[in-house]
Amino acid sequence: MQAAPEAVSSADKSDLRHRAVHGTLAIGLAQVVKFATQLLSVVILARLLAPADFGLFAMVMPLAAFVMMVQDIGLSQAVVASPNLSRAQTSAMFWINAALSLALAVLFAVSAPLIAAFFGEPRLVAPALALAGSVLVSGLATQHFAHLTKTLRFGTIAIIDIASTLLGFAAAVGIAWFAPSIWALVASVLVGMAVGLVGAWATARWLPGRPARFAEVRELLRLGAGLSTFTLSNFFARNLDNVMIGRWAGAVQLGFYDRAYKLLLFPLQQINNPIGRVMVPVLSRLADEPHRYRHAYRRTIRLMLMVTLPGVAFMLVFAAPLIDTLMGPRWRPAAAIFTWLAVAALHQPMSATFGWLFISQRRGGEFGRWGLFNMVTSVLAFAIGLPWGAIGVAAAYALSDVLIRMPVLWWWVGRSGPVRHRDLLSIVWPFAIALAGTLAGLAGLRLWGGGTGLAGLVLAGCFAFGSFALLLAFTAPGRETLAEAGGLVGSRLGRFRADRRDRGRGRPAIESH
Repeated sequence: MQAAPEAVSSADKSDLRHRAVHGTLAIGLAQVVKFATQLLSVVILARLLAPADFGLFAMVMPLAAFVMMVQDIGLSQAVVASPNLSRAQTSAMFWINAALSLALAVLFAVSAPLIAAFFGEPRLVAPALALAGSVLVSGLATQHFAHLTKTLRFGTIAIIDIASTLLGFAAAVGIAWFAPSIWALVASVLVGMAVGLVGAWATARWLPGRPARFAEVRELLRLGAGLSTFTLSNFFARNLDNVMIGRWAGAVQLGFYDRAYKLLLFPLQQINNPIGRVMVPVLSRLADEPHRYRHAYRRTIRLMLMVTLPGVAFMLVFAAPLIDTLMGPRWRPAAAIFTWLAVAALHQPMSATFGWLFISQRRGGEFGRWGLFNMVTSVLAFAIGLPWGAIGVAAAYALSDVLIRMPVLWWWVGRSGPVRHRDLLSIVWPFAIALAGTLAGLAGLRLWGGGTGLAGLVLAGCFAFGSFALLLAFTAPGRETLAEAGGLVGSRLGRFRADRRDRGRGRPAIESH
């Protein structure tokens, strides 16, 4: 049987906070590298490859990603969210993932001709066969990454992420330069996953052994089932738009849609997803201490909103010149799509973190039901907008997201648990005011002709972050957040200087966890 959670001692609490902060910074550094690499990838590959190449990749990659979602079935998140597991229980999760991954990889490879026939693109057969291998690679690495996350080894995860991102990017650019085609994008995925597999197995210091009996993993499977219901339904909500546009509007329109989506929402995911890696195990350990749980969540979300919202506001107002400057004139049709997606992105820096609450509170069933609602309403929106092409899909998604899904999700997550509706409102209201003022200022700057050319865009971006911070300083919670951010940066700089001073004197630097 699974042991009951142990009380957290005062020493453990201090260590947990230190490791959470250290882990957030380590993962944050990795995300800076990944974001910069992704931005370079968007800019460079958009000039080396044709829109149809991206469209073809966007047809087959969601299907491969779906199979990877199925092979996990929520078990990695269940392992991270469960405080105490035996070696046999963890091994059982690995063998289940491995067996399912092998079966799904074979099934995906066999289905390659059917995928090509569905889209009417014979060129998809070979890429689909290659991506079938990534399914197996992903399954073999899943539990090792879960082990690294559960043991709070975020620095190790950050190094693996950076290595896989840079080597995948190098492979894509190399192939795109010498043989421009969809294979540049496929190579990026295959190389990145292979590096992740090697890195996870080499650093986890854990090997699977004899699995536990079914009775010992029943609760884990039940929690994983609820979490996988959300994961799979959320996948459909996020990827059926690609399938529908590719099938009925063609590869070129899908290429525009895919690049707009990647340029806008990928940076947000690069902030939310890795911080979630840190916060889910931390919040899981604090689930029996509501006050500390609320404080940890509130503090993290405020810092995230301060970093992300000004950037979203800037991209919304300056969508057209941003697309034209970064990707070139032939990508101008993507600007209208980009603008609509930015409307949906305004609330996602906070709404996307609600999954942390569901998972850490072990509300897997509720999370799964929300995922089904999200999937149904999103797919209906895609179908409504599809007659107007990729722009119609983006507009229908954005409007339904803001008017339907966002209010329902906020109500759903705040019904129970340590973080209730009033707590969510207390977090968001200062940032909503600062966002409204920033949007107004950016709109005025755009009307007056600002933000043209690369230098103008940089100045407009600086204006967005500066005005947001200034408006935030007019509220007490905003001033508290700015002080926390300054204190966090100051403490890390002080620690860095102390480490350098100690090394200069021949003493070992302070060891961080």
